[in-house]
Amino acid sequence: MIHGAIQDHLATRIALLDAAERLFSQNGIEATSVRDIIKEAGTNLGAINYHFGTKDRLALEVFARRIRPVNRERIARLDALEATTDPSRITLAQVLDALIRPALESEAFGAKSCDDFMRLLSRSSQEPNAEVKKFVEEQFAEMCGRFDAAILRVVPGLPPSELFWRVSFLHGALNNALQTWLRFEQIPYAAFSPAASKPDREGLIQRLIAFIAGGLSAAWDEAAVPAAAAQMRTITFPQN
Repeated sequence: MIHGAIQDHLATRIALLDAAERLFSQNGIEATSVRDIIKEAGTNLGAINYHFGTKDRLALEVFARRIRPVNRERIARLDALEATTDPSRITLAQVLDALIRPALESEAFGAKSCDDFMRLLSRSSQEPNAEVKKFVEEQFAEMCGRFDAAILRVVPGLPPSELFWRVSFLHGALNNALQTWLRFEQIPYAAFSPAASKPDREGLIQRLIAFIAGGLSAAWDEAAVPAAAAQMRTITFPQN
């Protein structure tokens, strides 16, 4: 009887988290009411009060259950790499593996529900709820700081002033690749590329590492931007 009660307790909590994640990703946190959530979850108002207290606390748990395990694993892998490898021998590919693999191998980021969460995560920066925005930023602060420093160590020619943009492109590529891989069969562009096939998870990881490593280590000369832009303006494109 006690075991059954515990199972029911966990099932209700998960149902509320899943329902909130779906609705928050579709409508935003502020536009989703508590009644919307309990209707979607098939529970009652008291369930949210009992398990989370408030809608805002529920929203924080929606983010925490996906982000925390992955970022803990990322930091643990980076710790292990730095503890067992001569610093001069650590490669960019090894650092990227520690960053990318936990996200792509995590059960939390390998199911259909991942689509909902990735949409929610992308819109979290536009949320008017300051508590949620601050919480999400805090979940990534340590991980981003550790990996930014690691990337600068293994890409010595990368200007610190350029790091933000390269890492921003990195996370954009990772998020897009994950969503594309999960929905490969439904993506029109895949049908236009008959030579393309859906790789297994390891194939996706290795493709991403190779692609991102190339971008992070590419030479960059800020002073060359005006000349490059001017050259592009000399190209004549056909008129319709």
